Amino acid sequence: MSGLPLLQAGYKFLPTPGTSSIVFVLVAAGVIAVLLLVGGILSYRRSHYLDPEQRQRFRRAEFERMARSIGLGRQHTEYLEYLIRVCKVKQPFMVFTNAGLLDDVLRKGIAFLHHNASINQEERERRMAFLFQIKQIIERNARRGIGINSSHFLKIGQGVVISPEGGGQFQSRVMSNMRDMLALSAPKSEAGTALRWQRGTRLKLSFWREGDAGYTFQSKLLAYDSIKGQPCLLVQHSKTLRREQQRKFRRTALNRPCFFYAVHIVEEQQGRKTVRRAMIQTNRRVLGHVQDISAGGCAISTLYPLPAGSLCKAEFEITRQNRIVVFGKIKRVRGLGLHRGGVMHLMFTTLSSRHLNQIYSYVYGYAPKTPGPAPTTRPPAVRPPAAR
Repeated sequence: MSGLPLLQAGYKFLPTPGTSSIVFVLVAAGVIAVLLLVGGILSYRRSHYLDPEQRQRFRRAEFERMARSIGLGRQHTEYLEYLIRVCKVKQPFMVFTNAGLLDDVLRKGIAFLHHNASINQEERERRMAFLFQIKQIIERNARRGIGINSSHFLKIGQGVVISPEGGGQFQSRVMSNMRDMLALSAPKSEAGTALRWQRGTRLKLSFWREGDAGYTFQSKLLAYDSIKGQPCLLVQHSKTLRREQQRKFRRTALNRPCFFYAVHIVEEQQGRKTVRRAMIQTNRRVLGHVQDISAGGCAISTLYPLPAGSLCKAEFEITRQNRIVVFGKIKRVRGLGLHRGGVMHLMFTTLSSRHLNQIYSYVYGYAPKTPGPAPTTRPPAVRPPAAR
């Protein structure tokens, strides 16, 4: 049987492409790729290289967001932006983290106000108070959460309050911070001699860290020594510092004499209304000493302290012939151990804007010496809240 030839059939579903078709497809793909690349570049340049006006608007929005996160209000932010433009600050965002740059900007703002004859004294004091509020808000909130946990970080000259287990509180300061111990100046008795406790006496030490918060820690007396001719206590280091609540206002040592007067509230009946009136006991002036001060209050040591809860008027000088008058309430009284008297912690309730600004200037170390550059634009309207 002979074999039959196999049937074969050829099928063509697509025509064979020619050379011109291939070239056309490649050119089209290349054009599309170029268009996509150019579009991506333009989009990138639009988002990262805006024109000056758009870029300024974008950075201003970012600046305002950062200011709000720190706690500055709208008016605070507007006034700070104005000062940044006038002072030509190259890195505006650094004012939130660089205390030196912020101080420089605010000092120039205060100098503007001192040399601006077009505003009256009341408005000048209001604007100065507004600048100090900016400093206070940024300083208080920018360092939130920053702290220390060991007495090894204490600096020379740091003020310390010593509370021995036998009772009393005594002022001291750090004389030397060594690897194995801390040297503190020995407190003095009323006779002027250095106080001494037995070795091994347990001590509670407390201090206020500038721009941070208050701290306390437990220690014990190791020995006595003399540093630069001054008797000192050598106490044990601690790695378990307890961080107390952060103060609202920065506090600075003053060490100036003062006079204070007790204030009594007298109720008088005027028709159907009962009127309360403050009576200052001017015939009972008492001598004291302002140890430290802040915009919110001060500490006054005296032989005759008023009881906690009392109202009083205090007069003192920050600089010569610059009398400050404040009214306040005694929040607490701290004893002086073996010494007579005590330390009154006075919370300010009433004081003028001028006196408040003088206290702020002293606490922050602001002293306008020369005027800054003349403003080229008009500053924003300022309506700061009443200072308290």
